[in-house]
Amino acid sequence: MKKEVFYTLCSRIFDYLNSDEQLTLFLEGEDSQYFRFNDSKLRQSGIIEDFNLTLSLYNKNKCLQSMTTISADLDSSVRTIIKEIDVLRSSFNATPPSDNIVFPDKFGSVEVNALGNLPERDNILDSLMGIIDKNTLTGVWSSGKIFRGCCASNGTKHWFEKDSFLFDFSLIDRNENMVKILYPHSNWNESEFHKVFRDASSQLSLMDKSRMELKPGKYRTWFEPCAVADFIDMFSWNGVSESSIRKGSSCFIKMRNEKKKLSPLFSLDESFTDLTTASFNTRGEVSSTVSIIKNGVFENALINSKTANEYNLESNYAEDENSWGMGEYFRSPFIHGGSLHDDDKLKALDTGLFMSNIHYLNWSDNLGGRITGLTRYVCYWVENGEMIAPIKTMRFDDSFYNFLGDNLEAVGEKVLARPVIDTYDGRNPGETNCPGILVNDFELTL
Repeated sequence: MKKEVFYTLCSRIFDYLNSDEQLTLFLEGEDSQYFRFNDSKLRQSGIIEDFNLTLSLYNKNKCLQSMTTISADLDSSVRTIIKEIDVLRSSFNATPPSDNIVFPDKFGSVEVNALGNLPERDNILDSLMGIIDKNTLTGVWSSGKIFRGCCASNGTKHWFEKDSFLFDFSLIDRNENMVKILYPHSNWNESEFHKVFRDASSQLSLMDKSRMELKPGKYRTWFEPCAVADFIDMFSWNGVSESSIRKGSSCFIKMRNEKKKLSPLFSLDESFTDLTTASFNTRGEVSSTVSIIKNGVFENALINSKTANEYNLESNYAEDENSWGMGEYFRSPFIHGGSLHDDDKLKALDTGLFMSNIHYLNWSDNLGGRITGLTRYVCYWVENGEMIAPIKTMRFDDSFYNFLGDNLEAVGEKVLARPVIDTYDGRNPGETNCPGILVNDFELTL
């Protein structure tokens, strides 16, 4: 869908509103090519062109929402949306008012066209099949355009369009050892992909050894950026949300109420400066960079307009609650890099654990900041800066107040972008930017 089509559609819908009504229209869309591979063979392919529209109809201090699917066919989409508005109108009399419901203010227009150089759809398989059969591979390729748009009846207009691809794959050897790789970009370079694949094959060859069984205990640990990103994802669940803090269910409460600090090496922002995801939310409000934790000191939570009205705060235009029941979650987290060069990470670790990925994370003690999960893929025992052997799968259980606090010894210099790989509701342009970290005591439990 083109920006002009979306703007024209919204304009026609706004003409249908009554004088006491206001409306926001938020678009999520994609035009994508998908390939699914198993055993290094193509098992499934498809093209998805999908556009979902969320309507938020306001009448004074009442608001009702609806979601529908639209297309580039203007007349058909207008008819579909008008039907949705009529259904919402019929429910207003049964809807209680709320003082916390306020129609968003008007914002200056945001328009981002993050164009890239994607491979032609007819050439993608030729580029991949010539190399992926060198190992047993399972994975999913997705590529194409991702769209976000928002218009409000007060004149706010935003558009975000991004070209990107992601190859999310695992290489598997005869003993079912696995190496997981995320290869995202906006500009396709076949030579670069071949290097990524060769590096993954080299990692897999390191796994072809007997696995060490470690005893429960605390170990020096190097976490690769993808593993760190998984930890940061947890902060979106009863963490960085101001509403969660106020309701007593946030892992950040100790930092707010008890002034507990993390390591001065750790700084975390919500940042939209790279323009890799839309800076506007579903209400059309535009977010700027928010400093969450600076040099270990908690500075700000994410606050949406509803929470701001409820507690008489200033909003930083975090996201409203979504269909998963999450609100005020990270859309573009950024951890500041440190001073440890990537070539020196094993030397700095000396003896301990090298963790590329972690899995099945959950809170074991939300208020205490304790996270439990499993080691996975390339998790190696290291001695004197040399990789010795892969380890058997272990469960960990530790608090980020420890491994991002006093036990954080160093932060990697190189900051990498880990894209959002979930496609439950379609492709997502968001990403987590973070370095690796070196922790001097990380607890494995069983």
